[in-house]
Amino acid sequence: MKKIIMFLAALTAGVSAMNASDSFFAKAVLTEGSLFAKSQNTGLNYVLAYNPDRMLSPAYTALGKTPKDFTYGGWESRQIQGHMLGHYLSALAGFYYQTGNREAKEKLDYTVKCIKEIQREDGYFGGIPSTPFDTVFSGGGNFKADRFSLADWWVPWYSVHKIYAGLIDAYTFTGNKDALEVVKKMADWAISGTKRMTDSEIQKMLTCEHGGMCKVFADLYEITKDEKYLKEAERWIHKEIINPAIRQQDKLQGYHANTQIPKFIGIAKLYELTGKTEYRTAAEFFFETVTKRRSYVIGGNSKGEHFGREYDELLERDTAETCNTYNMLELAEHIFAWNRNSQSADFYETALYNHILSSQDPESGAKTYFVSMQPGFFKIYCTHDNAMWCCTGTGLENPERYNRFIAAYFENTIYVNLFIDSTVTTADGWKLRIETDFPYSQNVKITVLSKGSISKNLKVRAPSWCKTLKGGEDGYIDYGSLEEGKRIEILLPMNITIRRSLDRSGNFSVKYGPVVLAADLGKKDMPADIVDDHLIYMNSGKNTGVEVITADLKNAESWITQTDVSTLTFTTAKSANKKGIEYTLKPFFALHHTRYATYFASTNDNEDKRSAKFEKITVDFIESGRQQSEVEHKFKTEKTQIGYIDSVDRNYREFENEESFVLYKMKFDAAAKQNKIVLTVFGKDKGNLTVSYGNEILKTITLNGDGGDELLDISVEVPKSLIKAKQKGAKIVREDVTIKGSCGARILEIRVINK
Repeated sequence: MKKIIMFLAALTAGVSAMNASDSFFAKAVLTEGSLFAKSQNTGLNYVLAYNPDRMLSPAYTALGKTPKDFTYGGWESRQIQGHMLGHYLSALAGFYYQTGNREAKEKLDYTVKCIKEIQREDGYFGGIPSTPFDTVFSGGGNFKADRFSLADWWVPWYSVHKIYAGLIDAYTFTGNKDALEVVKKMADWAISGTKRMTDSEIQKMLTCEHGGMCKVFADLYEITKDEKYLKEAERWIHKEIINPAIRQQDKLQGYHANTQIPKFIGIAKLYELTGKTEYRTAAEFFFETVTKRRSYVIGGNSKGEHFGREYDELLERDTAETCNTYNMLELAEHIFAWNRNSQSADFYETALYNHILSSQDPESGAKTYFVSMQPGFFKIYCTHDNAMWCCTGTGLENPERYNRFIAAYFENTIYVNLFIDSTVTTADGWKLRIETDFPYSQNVKITVLSKGSISKNLKVRAPSWCKTLKGGEDGYIDYGSLEEGKRIEILLPMNITIRRSLDRSGNFSVKYGPVVLAADLGKKDMPADIVDDHLIYMNSGKNTGVEVITADLKNAESWITQTDVSTLTFTTAKSANKKGIEYTLKPFFALHHTRYATYFASTNDNEDKRSAKFEKITVDFIESGRQQSEVEHKFKTEKTQIGYIDSVDRNYREFENEESFVLYKMKFDAAAKQNKIVLTVFGKDKGNLTVSYGNEILKTITLNGDGGDELLDISVEVPKSLIKAKQKGAKIVREDVTIKGSCGARILEIRVINK
C-alpha cells in the first residue's frame, strides 16, 4: 500500500517549483483516557452506529436500483441526499487510519464495494439522479443557477462532491484501490460533461455552491499524475470569489461563508501542484481576512452562515457554523506548511479546543450545527438518524482529525504544534512521546523513544498566549538535534486574559491560556436540545439574562478567581456587576446541555432593543436571501435576485417586475388573539409589496424611500378567521405566505408575531 500522507500530502510538483522539500504531518496516536482520546472514541462509536445500507439507500434509488434498507431522515430525505454518504466514507477511512479500528475498515470496504457494483456505466454515481447535471451539460448555458440551486436542484455538486472526497480518503488512508477506480470514473464522467461547456458556462455553474470540486480534481492529479485532472481543476476556479482575493481585496461581505472556504482549499492545493504564486496569494489573504477580521473568540465564523462586515461580532443564536471551522482548519494546514510559523498554529489551537472539541456532546456523540454566541442560549445537537445537517456530516469526521496537526516534519525538523497527549511517529522512524494533561496541567514532557534514519531537529511552538516562552522569528523554540532518550520538559503558565470583541462594542470574553471560559448559566427552562430540526430554537424561545460587567477589564484577575484547579473552574466576584451576581466560568468545551455565555455585555443598543422587542412574540422568522433560512421554509420564487446591503448587514430578495414573487411556508399561532406578518425592508427602497396568506391578499404596501439608511419593520395583520388549525386543538398552523413585488422592492426579513 502506498505511504499514507496526512491531508496536506507531500508537496510534490509545486514544491519543486517553490524550491521547497517534501513536507507532511506526522502520524500521532492519542493516549488512551486523555481529553481528545475520550472525545475521539465517542465520535468513533457514533459513526459505527450508522448502517451503511441506509447511507447507500438514496444512491440505489437515484440509480434505479432497489435499496437494501430505507434512507435516513432529515436532509438525507431531500434533494441534498448522498452528502452524508461521502462524510461517512471519509470518517470511516480517517478512524481506521488514526485508530486501526477493524470495524471501521470493514464497513468502509463494504460501502465501497456496493458503490462499485451499482455505479453507472458512464461513471456517474450520487445520492441524487443525474438530472441537474444532464441539464447543465446539455450545452448552450440554458440552465438556471442561483447561489444554492442549479437547474432547480438544491446544491447538486455540493452533495456529490462529498462522495468524491470520501472515496479519495478511502484510497488515501486505507489503500482501497476500488475507491480510486470508482472516483476516477466519476471524475471522467464530469470531465466528459464539462467538455461541452464554455468557460463562461462553467463560471455560471459555479455560482451555485459546489463544495470542494476544484480540490477533488487537484487531488486526483496528485495521485495519478494525469494532466486532464489538473486542467479540469483549474476550470473549477470560481473567478468571482478568487480573483478579488488574488488582488487582496476583501469582497466577502454578504457571501455564504462555507461555500467559499473549500474554494480556497482547492486554490491552496493547486499552488502546491503548480507553484503559481497568485493561488498562494489568494489563499493566504483569505485565511488572514477570516481568522483576523471575521472570527469569534472560539475561532468560528459567520452569522446565519454568511460573512458580515469586517470586525463585526454579532452575538446571535445562528453564529459560528461548525463545518466552516472544519474547513478553516484544513486551510490552516496548508498555510502552515508554506510559512511554518506559529500564527496559523495558534489559530488552529483556538479553533480546535473551543469550537471543534466543544461541538460534540461527550455522552451521546451528537453534533452541533451553529454554536451560538448569544449570551444565555445553549448548544443544539443533532439526532443520530434524522438530523443529517451539513455539520452532522463534518461532525462525523472531526474527531478522527484531532491527531493530524499535533506534529509535522519538514526537511530535517520536527515541529510540535499542539500540546496533546500522544505518541508521534515519522515516516523515517522517529518516535516521540508527548506527555501532558494540557490544558488541565501546564506541564509538557517530550521524550524521544526511537531514533529515525534521518537526523532531525526539534522545534516546539511558543504559544502567543504564553508570555514566558520566547520563540524565534517563526514563533517556535529550537531544541536542537534529537537523540534517542532525549527528554524535554516545558512549562506553559496560563493566565486569565480578556479578549475584547473585534467590533469595539464593549463586549469581551474571558480566556485561560487558549481556552475560552464561558459562564455556566444553569439548566433553567432548558428544552430538549438533541433534535431533528435545530431551527425550532433559532427563531423563538427565551434567553437567560447576563449582567453587564462593571469591573476593571485591565485587571481581570482581581475579580476572577480560580475555584477548582482540576476542572479549570473560576468564579467572578459579586462586585463585578451591579446586581452582585457571581458567575461560574468553565472551559467552553466542557459545557453541554446548559445555558452559557461566552461573551459579556451587549453589542449594539438599538439592535438589542429591536431584538428584545421581537424575542418573546416571534412565532417564525426568515432571513430572505439566506440559504438555510429559506430552504427550511420550503421557499419558491420566480424572477427575484438575492444580494446584500452592507450598511444594515442584511441579505435580501429583490423583485424584478410585477410578476416576481417569493413564497414561504410559515408558522402561525392558532391560539393567539392576533397574528401579524412583519416585513423588514430597507428604508431607502421604493416600490410596492403585496402580501398574501394562502390565497387571501392581505395588504399592498407602498415604499416611498424616505426611511433613510435603516431597517423598517412593517406589520400586516392576519385576520383570526383565516387561521384555522387542520387538527383540533393544534396550536401551530403552517400556511403559505406569498409576497409579490415591483422592480426595486426588497425584503430583508419576514416574521410572524403573535401580538
